[in-house]
Amino acid sequence: MNKNEQTFLNRVSRALGRDTIPGNPDLFVSRPKGELDALLAAAEREKDEQLDLLAILKGNAGPLNLHVHEVATAQDAGNGIAERVRTTETEWGGKKRVTRHDTPLLESLGLDALLQQDAIPVDLASLNQNEDESIGKARLRQQAEGAYIGVTGADWCAVDCAAIAVLGGPGKARATSLVPSVHIAVLTLNQLVANLSELYAKLESRETLPVSFNFISGPSKTADIEAQLVHGAHGPREMHLFVITG
Repeated sequence: MNKNEQTFLNRVSRALGRDTIPGNPDLFVSRPKGELDALLAAAEREKDEQLDLLAILKGNAGPLNLHVHEVATAQDAGNGIAERVRTTETEWGGKKRVTRHDTPLLESLGLDALLQQDAIPVDLASLNQNEDESIGKARLRQQAEGAYIGVTGADWCAVDCAAIAVLGGPGKARATSLVPSVHIAVLTLNQLVANLSELYAKLESRETLPVSFNFISGPSKTADIEAQLVHGAHGPREMHLFVITG
């Protein structure tokens, strides 16, 4: 059993309130020798190959109502997202508000400054310094419920099924992608992988498992039964992915 597997089992045991930590080595299926390294090697592509993946992604994303935007720079992504914020109206006719992950890539977009002139607040989905965790989490939930657009990073995107992986962690509140009516994700060209096998290999190669991770492919479909999407209950009605190629 490797470190990631034991960490996972330890976390489950603590959540169940158990003192004993399971250690069954047969619980997880081991990869054939060399498979992980082969998948990681395959995921290292030249830029022209990455652009080929982007073209495949655009074709696969359409039927899922995932709108893919190709931009050259982080500044272009910021401008594109800001324009979408300005032109997308809230369902309830109230004031616009945006919440975003607190990551270096999203900081480089300059979104906060771009929307300042429009008096549209951009809240960070992260705990404040020295903030009580339970109080902070409640605040972040309210923040997400009050926002109509959530902007997140994305760690990888498997182009064969147009699924992005968003790993949890500090500054990356899960509600940012799940609660607002519109979800906008941002990643760079080298974060595209061919399929879920490569994506899982990337995840497995990490030293530690994330707190959580979500696979997202297109907007919510959970309102299909009653045919009415409810803000804060059914998830995003619209989803965009900005891919920075420069």
